[in-house]
Amino acid sequence: MNLVSANNLSLSAGERVLFDNLTFGIDHDSRIAVLGRNGCGKSSLLRLIAGFRTPETGIISRNRELKTAFLEQIPSFSGDETVGEFILAGDSAEMELIRAYESAVSAQDGYDTSSVLSGLMEQMDRLDCWTLENRIHSILGELGISSLNGKMSSLSGGMVKKAALARTLVPESNLIILDEPTNHLDIETISWLEKYLKKSGKALLMVTHDRYFMEAVCDRILEIDDSRVFFYNAGYNKYVELKSARDEAAMRSEDKLKNIIRNELEWIKRGPRARAGKDKKRKERFFDLKDGLPEKSAESSSFSVEVRRLGGKILEIGNISKSFDGVSIIKDFSCSFRKGYRVGVLGANGSGKTTLLNLMAGRLEPDSGTVEAGVNTKIAYYDQMMKELPGEMRAIDYIKETAVVIKLKDGGTIGPAAFLERFLFSKDQQYTEIERMSGGEKKKLFLLKLLLENPNFLILDEPTNDFDIQTLSILEDFLNDFSGCLVVVSHDRFFLDRTTDFMFVLDGNGGVSGFAGDVSDYYAAADVPAVSVQNAESGKDRKTRTNKDKGLSYNEKRELESIEEKIMDLESAKDKLEAFFTSSSSVDEINLKKKEYDSILKEIEEKYERWNDLETRNRG
Repeated sequence: MNLVSANNLSLSAGERVLFDNLTFGIDHDSRIAVLGRNGCGKSSLLRLIAGFRTPETGIISRNRELKTAFLEQIPSFSGDETVGEFILAGDSAEMELIRAYESAVSAQDGYDTSSVLSGLMEQMDRLDCWTLENRIHSILGELGISSLNGKMSSLSGGMVKKAALARTLVPESNLIILDEPTNHLDIETISWLEKYLKKSGKALLMVTHDRYFMEAVCDRILEIDDSRVFFYNAGYNKYVELKSARDEAAMRSEDKLKNIIRNELEWIKRGPRARAGKDKKRKERFFDLKDGLPEKSAESSSFSVEVRRLGGKILEIGNISKSFDGVSIIKDFSCSFRKGYRVGVLGANGSGKTTLLNLMAGRLEPDSGTVEAGVNTKIAYYDQMMKELPGEMRAIDYIKETAVVIKLKDGGTIGPAAFLERFLFSKDQQYTEIERMSGGEKKKLFLLKLLLENPNFLILDEPTNDFDIQTLSILEDFLNDFSGCLVVVSHDRFFLDRTTDFMFVLDGNGGVSGFAGDVSDYYAAADVPAVSVQNAESGKDRKTRTNKDKGLSYNEKRELESIEEKIMDLESAKDKLEAFFTSSSSVDEINLKKKEYDSILKEIEEKYERWNDLETRNRG
C-alpha cells in the first residue's frame, strides 16, 4: 500500500536551491534513510512529508489511512510542561482519556475506589484503551522513564530525547519520521530502538548520521547531493559501494571533459590572428565547459597537522572520586596514560561520562585523589556546551586568529582557506559571518579551531552530534592520523570503532572498568571480564601476556600466549583488504577479494571467542 507520493518537489533556501524535481513514494513497508551534507535540505524534506512545510513546486499526495509520527531533531516544549503532558500530547479521544487517567492515578497516589478514578476506568474499558496504556508503559520502561510528574525543563539532553522518542512511538501510526533519532541517546537505548523499529512493521523515513543504526533498520537510501537527488535500493554498506562506483564514473567523465577543455584552451591561447575566421562561439563554449566541471571533493584528501611532542609523563590519574549530592559518580579511578592511547568512554545516560572528562581536563576538582598532566601535555577539550562564537566574524578570520600558516605532519604547510576546504567549508562559507551559519557549521568551526591549537591530548564529548556523514568520515581520517592521545565520549558506534581501541566502561554506580578492544568487540563479548584500567594496554600496544595462573593445561597456556598475535595478524590482513576495497575501481576485483575478507572476519570472530574462553578460565 502506498502511503505517500511526492511528485516534482522543489525547495530553496534563499537563492540556493536545496533540491528540484524530486519524485518518490513511501510504501507501507518502506524504510528510507535521507543522506547529504549539512544544509542540503534533509530536515526540510522530512518536514515537507510530515506536512509541516509546503513545497515551492510539486504535489504531495497522502493516503487516507496515513497516520504519521514525527520526531523533531530538537524537541520543543514549554517551561512548565510535565513529562506526562509532553509524552501523552495528542487530541485523540483515547490520548485525552489516558492523560486524565494518569493524572488521576498520580493524584490518588495509587489505585483506589474513588468515583473519579472508577469513572475513568469505565471509560477506558469502553474505548478499549488498555492496550494503548500497556504499550505506553512498556515504552516508558524500556526508555528508563519512571516518573511522569517531573518538569521537562529539569531533564538532561539525553532524557529529553528519550521523552521525545516516547512521544513519537506511543500513538498509533503507520509512518514514523525521525530526524536524528540517536543524538544524545546512549548506546543501549540505540540498540533497543533498532530492534523496536525492525519489529514494528511500520514505514520509516529518517535522517541519521549513525551508520550502524542506518544499516540495521533501512533498506533504501535517498541522497541529496548538490541539489540533485539519487536513489539507492540498498542499505548503507551497499550504498557506499554503489556511490563509489557512481563517483568513479563521474571522475572518468570529468577526465574526458578536461581533455576537451585542454584542447579548447590551447586554441584560445593562439591569439586573435590564429583564430581569425573561426567560430566566434567557440570561446563561449570553453567557458560553458569549464563551468560544467564538478567541484573537487575535499573529502577525498587525507592529511594531518603537526602535533607537539608528548613527554614521558602524559596524564596520571590516581584514585580519584567524585560525588554530587551524596551520589557517587566516579569512585577510586586510576589510569596512567601512555602515548597512543585511543580511548572510548561507554556508559548509560547519567552514568558520569562527562564528569570523568571534566576531571581529566582539570575543569572539575576530584573529592579525593589526584590528576596530574605532564609538562608537555596540551589538552584540547571539545565539549557539548560549546562557547558562544563571535557572530560578526567571518569563518576564515576566526581560524586565522589561531593560525595563518598550518604545519602538516609531512613537513608541508597549508593556509586557513585550504584547511577549511578540507573540512567541506566552501569558499562562500569561509567568508560568511558566523552568526549566519547553522548550528552544525558553528560546531565544526569550533572543533577545527581546537585542532589548530596544536594539542597532543584530545578530549571529545559527543563530537558526532550535528555533523553529517561526510564530515564525520573526514574527522575520523584526521583522528586516525593524530599521533597524540585521544579520549572520546560518543553514542556513535561506527565513529568509536574507527577512532578508538580501548574502552572505559562506567557502570553508573561510580565504577570504571577497562576493556581492551573497540566498541563492537565490547558488545560482542560483553561477558568478558573487564581488565584493570590501571594496568591495561591500549589495543595498538597489546603484547603477548605470560600466564602464571593455574586453570589451564600447558598446551592451553601456550595457545593463549600466541592467540593475540594471530588475532593482530588477522586484523592487519583485514585492514589491508579494506584499504584495497576503498582504492580499487574494479567491481570484479572487489567481489573476488570479498570471499577472502569474509573468511578473515569469520576467523577473527572464532579467535576472539577462543581467547575469551581461555582468558576467562585462566582468570578463574
